Amino acid sequence: MRKTQSIVKLIVVLSVLISPIALAGDKQFSDPTKPPAYAKPQKGKKAVTHFKLTEIRITEDNRQVVINGRRLKKGQSIGKYRVKKIDVGYVILANSQASIRLNLIRNPIIRKKL
Repeated sequence: MRKTQSIVKLIVVLSVLISPIALAGDKQFSDPTKPPAYAKPQKGKKAVTHFKLTEIRITEDNRQVVINGRRLKKGQSIGKYRVKKIDVGYVILANSQASIRLNLIRNPIIRKKL
């Protein structure tokens, strides 16, 4: 009697554990905790390249910027763009089709007379 009860309990537990797998079938589920940066690009759409300017360093004989964590000088490339101009507060990236201005400070500085 005890042996049959334990077998019945085992069958019930296994059926409860296996039922979600059986109900899922061949469906593929995406990981809801996966960051969007790791999402695969959709077919037919071009991936947008984002640039983040985090530093501009200008000395008497050298001008450098940090874009997307990479230190660059004038003339060096990042993605399909080349660093065209480094100035105080902004950088110009350009290729044969377009140019992009990256500002170090997003909001303009408003100066008021005191």
